[in-house]
Amino acid sequence: MKMVSAAKYARAERDLKQARPYGEGAQQFFEKAEVAPAETVEKKKLLIAMTSDRGLCGAVHTGVARTIRNELNEGNNADNTKIICIGDKSRSILQRIFGKNIIFVANEV
Repeated sequence: MKMVSAAKYARAERDLKQARPYGEGAQQFFEKAEVAPAETVEKKKLLIAMTSDRGLCGAVHTGVARTIRNELNEGNNADNTKIICIGDKSRSILQRIFGKNIIFVANEV
């Protein structure tokens, strides 16, 4: 196994040496273009709640909703956090408090 790993590593290193000039050219381009990201970018979050549409999994549904609820309550950026609900149970639990944060609901999946 060590011989196989050594052969794969040698091949990957050989391929990397051939690709290195492309990376250097791109790096010089960005250095000379003086392109910088905007510094006032607000951090955005996406939370995905995966539950079922029906069934006897109440503790699972409650646990998922509680985790998301705690995440939104402890952070100051609740307005920048969006939720995708997979399953009706997560939607019904989270919609009461965080209805404005839900952007998509998928059921019968």
